[in-house]
Amino acid sequence: MSATLKDYLAALGALSPQDRAEIAKVTQDAIWIPNPGPQTMAFLSLADVLLYGGQGGGGKSDLLAGLALTQHKRSLLVRYQYTDLGALIDRVIEIAGTRKGLNSQPPPQFKHDGRIIDFGAASSLERAQSWQGNPHDLIGFDEACQFQEEVVR
Repeated sequence: MSATLKDYLAALGALSPQDRAEIAKVTQDAIWIPNPGPQTMAFLSLADVLLYGGQGGGGKSDLLAGLALTQHKRSLLVRYQYTDLGALIDRVIEIAGTRKGLNSQPPPQFKHDGRIIDFGAASSLERAQSWQGNPHDLIGFDEACQFQEEVVR
């Protein structure tokens, strides 16, 4: 058990029985919940544009997958190149608990529980513009530091 999970469980233990029951009721059907701390702050943010950085393994990609699977109806998750999408697609499938609904043909797309997740690549402004006109209520750039600023804008 990771230190983060231990801390989370200790915090839950400090809650009243009524609060623990309410949390259990709200999360019993949740396929993903954010880790306590910065990931939860980002998950709950109402910002139109959110920059979330940090070292590898800090939960940034997981946050994008979790948001797409729980909070948004039509998401676009973008990496610099299509060949970089494998781990992100695998994580979405792992959280969802199924490959059913995955179309692996470029551009990959995953349909799950009334939600659509498009996976894209945008190594140039021209490639990024190919997504214009496709409505998305979440556009997540995984490893945004690899993109040209004009692509992200």
